[in-house]
Amino acid sequence: MSNILSKLTNEQVSEFLLENPDFLLQNPALLTQLELQQHAQGATSLVHIQQRQLREHNAMLKHKIDELIEHAKENEQIYSLFSECHRQLWTNYDFKTLAVNLRNIICTNAAISECHLLKYDTKFDDLITHRLMNDGTYLGRVSQQERDLLFRPQTQSTALYLIGNSKHPVAILAFGSDDANHFEPAKDSLFVLEFVRSLQLRLLELELA
Repeated sequence: MSNILSKLTNEQVSEFLLENPDFLLQNPALLTQLELQQHAQGATSLVHIQQRQLREHNAMLKHKIDELIEHAKENEQIYSLFSECHRQLWTNYDFKTLAVNLRNIICTNAAISECHLLKYDTKFDDLITHRLMNDGTYLGRVSQQERDLLFRPQTQSTALYLIGNSKHPVAILAFGSDDANHFEPAKDSLFVLEFVRSLQLRLLELELA
């Protein structure tokens, strides 16, 4: 018997136990021997190992659920914020007033310390070339020179959106956060990009009026 068992692989034993989950319950003497051997070696019992694995699995599931809940709350807040910004587009009739009202709304989010809607100026050309040339969007950190152009010294991470395009820029919408990790490339920008498209249409309309 021992020769047969010695030829079994770990995978075969594991497969057998998975296919026969009551095997150890139906052979309590074997389970007792295993527990005694593990205690003799200073290890925990199989039951304790299983309990620990279940606790670890439950902790991992709880962490994932907490992350999903936090993400849903953040999305709800962002949606509410930019819904109000959309309303401002059609109740403001000059650039300066719109810029001020957008700043006041966006900065109600505790994670965002600055919001600037800035008309295009040639001083932004290097910034556009280095950060906004491809798709008109940049999330992350900027150089000190770029930060001095747009933000306070305390700003650690930024979100930049080009209104118009690199050949015909109209304005720059810039958000700043004191949290170095708040704006990063993987951050979901769906609601912001929808607003940027609407903002571009509105600014072109005001420009032509």
